[in-house]
Amino acid sequence: MNAATLADLIVTLVAARRAGGFRYDGQERVLRQFAEHSRREGYADGSIIQEAVEGFLCDRHLKASTIRREEIVLRELAEHARQHGWQAWAPPTLTRVKAIHRPPPYVFSDEEIRRLFHAIDTQPLSEMSNRALVDPVLFRVFYATGMRLGETLNLELRDVDPVRATLEVRDGKNRENRLVPITVRLAATLESFIAAAHPDPEPVHKLFHTGDPTKPVDKSTVYNRFRRYLADADIPHFPGGPHIHSLRHGFAVQNLRRWASGGADLAVMLPYLSAYMGHADLRGTQYYLQLTADAHPEVAAMTGTRFGYVIPAPITPDGAEQ
Repeated sequence: MNAATLADLIVTLVAARRAGGFRYDGQERVLRQFAEHSRREGYADGSIIQEAVEGFLCDRHLKASTIRREEIVLRELAEHARQHGWQAWAPPTLTRVKAIHRPPPYVFSDEEIRRLFHAIDTQPLSEMSNRALVDPVLFRVFYATGMRLGETLNLELRDVDPVRATLEVRDGKNRENRLVPITVRLAATLESFIAAAHPDPEPVHKLFHTGDPTKPVDKSTVYNRFRRYLADADIPHFPGGPHIHSLRHGFAVQNLRRWASGGADLAVMLPYLSAYMGHADLRGTQYYLQLTADAHPEVAAMTGTRFGYVIPAPITPDGAEQ
């Protein structure tokens, strides 16, 4: 495609990034905002000048972190423009990026999971909300499949196959579809839930909804309910967690723990777990080995020989490895 205009240039850049496996939705939004800014200010096609870029970044009173993210997108646009013969100015690359120290992910204990689901299952019925019907199933799907929040809320009735006991994730992270096998028990639970929550089912109806089956439960609603269940279960919440994503961590950790206890070769099992969870490669899955060893030290002893490069030995107070 000949990139004669800035709009054409953006189309080719977005297509190239998505062909490489990136979702690129947020970046596309920034690029289209920049194109509208350039059109409104009267900047000609064929070049991207410094004045246009700096005006777009600095005249909207954005937070510094937002400006940094948009600078990255506009640098990609400038590089792409040069490949198409345009003159393009790019924001300078930061020479120093402040490291962000995040607390380690939270992994629920077995007792905390028991209390959490007791709180979810014993919530009172309400004429104003269907959460007593939805949430026991919704949170079991989170914990029993390790699916991401967005993937779960985007499930439609056509994605549930109780006979084959599978869920189909459409357009998940990295714009990939995948089949998620589930237990026969969870498949039966979903079949009963659909019968109760969808009196007039249509294939494209959202599996989890709050009244209008064409719209999924809102993410903020799920977050707020989760925080309430944590309080009811006497599980403290703090900046490091627990979060809904902690249920995904728990799914991975429990499977690795079960496989290690059963004597399975985790080098063989990791690719299966990676594909099941929708990871782009094994790096994201290997991370759970360390997380499992931290939460369940007995697993480190079982896997130390095979995965010593991933799970380091504990450090003693004098700094030496045990």
